[in-house]
Amino acid sequence: MLKNISRLECQIGEKLYQFYCDVDSPLTDVKEAIFQFQKYVGMIEDQVREMQKQKAEEENKKMEKTENVVNPS
Repeated sequence: MLKNISRLECQIGEKLYQFYCDVDSPLTDVKEAIFQFQKYVGMIEDQVREMQKQKAEEENKKMEKTENVVNPS
């Protein structure tokens, strides 16, 4: 089966980014799809921030334990 599609493409730095959809896709649906992609990326960013925060807290706890062993009060 052959089907026509539309492709939206932009280049950022050296990378190409592409979005494909049916030629007859309503613009409201295209906007909603892009919004859903943004939400997904935002969730990934939130997860990465949370992991970094947890890692920093763990490192701080380890440093506190080390300081308590070296310099007991």
